[in-house]
Amino acid sequence: MTINSLNGLNGVKSINGCSGIEKSAQTVKLPEQDTITLSSEAKAMGEVFAISEELRAVPDIRMDKVEAAIQKLKDPDYINQSVINNVADKIVDMLGV
Repeated sequence: MTINSLNGLNGVKSINGCSGIEKSAQTVKLPEQDTITLSSEAKAMGEVFAISEELRAVPDIRMDKVEAAIQKLKDPDYINQSVINNVADKIVDMLGV
């Protein structure tokens, strides 16, 4: 198999010798500092996003609370009339009765 070059590097060499291109002495001054302004709605949305990201990191089940409840229930002296009355009152309050 034979591969013949297509114009070789001659096309590139002719561009290197090209004349008529000059560097521009003119420079454009850019602003020293860019600024943005956020609306109050955008700020609020940013806060909501930040809070939702924090909540994603929190586990759904707080195992420390579960373990504490298990330990309390294992104690035979924990469940007494006072605890039963307290739980009953909380249930009644939740139901709005």
